[in-house]
Amino acid sequence: MTSPPQRWTKEQITALVPDPKAVALARRLGPSLSNTGHHANALWGLCQGSGLKPYQTIIDLSGPAFKCSCPSRKFPCKHALSLLISWSEDAVPEADTIADFAEVWIESRAEREGVKAATPAGPKTANPATAELRVKQVTIGLEELDTWIADQVRTGLAQTDRSYTAFEAAAARMVDSKAPGIASTLRRLPYALATRKDWPQRLLGEYAQLHLLVQAHRHLAELSDPLQATVRSHIGYPVAADSVLAERPVRGRWMVLGIKVTEENSLFSRRVWLRERESNSWAVLLDFSHGTPNFPADLPPLGSLIDADLHYYPGAASLRAKLGERHSKPEPFTTLPATGIEEALDDYAAAIGRDPWLRSWPVCLKDVIPTFSGDEWHVIDHTGRAIAISTPLDEPPPWTLLGFSGGYPVTIIGEWTSDGIRVISAFSGGRVVVM
Repeated sequence: MTSPPQRWTKEQITALVPDPKAVALARRLGPSLSNTGHHANALWGLCQGSGLKPYQTIIDLSGPAFKCSCPSRKFPCKHALSLLISWSEDAVPEADTIADFAEVWIESRAEREGVKAATPAGPKTANPATAELRVKQVTIGLEELDTWIADQVRTGLAQTDRSYTAFEAAAARMVDSKAPGIASTLRRLPYALATRKDWPQRLLGEYAQLHLLVQAHRHLAELSDPLQATVRSHIGYPVAADSVLAERPVRGRWMVLGIKVTEENSLFSRRVWLRERESNSWAVLLDFSHGTPNFPADLPPLGSLIDADLHYYPGAASLRAKLGERHSKPEPFTTLPATGIEEALDDYAAAIGRDPWLRSWPVCLKDVIPTFSGDEWHVIDHTGRAIAISTPLDEPPPWTLLGFSGGYPVTIIGEWTSDGIRVISAFSGGRVVVM
């Protein structure tokens, strides 16, 4: 029999849903819970919604994984989050057996995990023949891509088929050629072209970067090891997690400054932005989950600082990392070292110098005021210098940031992009708030 898991802390729960509003809403649902119980790793309960029949909510704490009969597409939904909070506060009784409505799902998950556990574990080593075949596939695909780009430019951008179908066909070819990174770039282009007045310049710039990437891959052996890793990363060569954890760790006091979950074609991704308190070094933790956003729950909460080791993925402008050994428990911080616009721009320029294919780079700007004039958003520092805020059409305008500021200077955490700063969170009064 599996021993009962240790109750989760508030920080572990809020790491699942970084939006404090969702946690507050889940707490209000506590009185709606009934027939709750927990046994080993299983946690279940009924939650009364707007209908007559209560929702059946089940949690497998070993995942964690969540199942609820409510129509919400969020994982965990507010009912599962409410049940988890109640359990963490010792408000869910222990049972001798699992409830009938939860048992089937729990057992089916256990069977699937049992199959996975039976697979021999150990460091993954690439088969040389497989690796060589992949290089050949990528090389052939990139040569075809370069010819396609040349044809687009030769016939003139005005004649370009800017439909989703045209770029999707080229992207599908890149997927077949084992170059998913380039496929993702191609799939982003139709949206950018449809929403920008300067689309010819943007398209020509994208083609130029792809051509440069093809050229870099042709001369891969002549590049330095970090730049080779960068080229491979942008193309989409896989990197084994074991090899990343084998990299020399970088120990520091890392502040959690931003958490964001996105979804594309049922693939959920979670980005966590970290900054080392003394050196101001950046790192991004990136996790993926297909179908449902079931991410590891041991993430340090937003607005906390932890003494830990990070293992960076190889590259010329290292940013993505994996969290290694932890040397302390997360603790809150009330001050945040930040930089001015000039210093931040210099940092961004240096990163692009190391990796010319960079699409974004973290930034922490101090004492800036968000403003809105006409249809444009900016942040302005004390000298009057303004930097545009990126406002994609698929995201809401940053009214929350404007309200959080109240017209006063705040520190913002975001990413430099070709369109300006994409705001992730803001810091004021000793707290970090997701925007």
